[in-house]
Amino acid sequence: MLQRIDFGWFYLVCGIVLTVAAIVLPAHQELHTLQLKRDRIQENLADLEYRVQIYSEFIQDLEKNDPELRQRILEMQFNLETAGTPIVIDTSASQTPLEWVAQRSRRDRVLPFQVERSSILSGLSSGRSRLLLVGAGAFAMFIGFLKGPAWDPQKEGTMTFCNKKKNRNF
Repeated sequence: MLQRIDFGWFYLVCGIVLTVAAIVLPAHQELHTLQLKRDRIQENLADLEYRVQIYSEFIQDLEKNDPELRQRILEMQFNLETAGTPIVIDTSASQTPLEWVAQRSRRDRVLPFQVERSSILSGLSSGRSRLLLVGAGAFAMFIGFLKGPAWDPQKEGTMTFCNKKKNRNF
């Protein structure tokens, strides 16, 4: 029964798997990294668009000569107290109108924290060991090609295995 099993296929398939893993896994890891960067850039773009919207609303209010906004700016710039209100000194409060608008435009963001899981195969397929993995895969395929069945010219249409003695008459 074991004489009928061709172990060349085993080496061939293992070699193909190793070679494909050395090519595909680093590309897949790079794709994942680029997708994370793209997501961060999209979040930054959305944040910047929100800030532009807040600043443009502030400029529109300035152009309309909004009396409430004008009074707030005067109070901030000249430290004026409004009539009938107690003064509370807040050192963390905005000192200029631009700080006030910047404080309005801030948004909280959640940064994802991911632990990178890697297998032994993905570790071998990255960095300098990638070339060794391709070489091992090519060598396994080479062994698989050599271990394959050989054609026996005495028995027409049949194949024999390489480890049997052959009588060749040329």
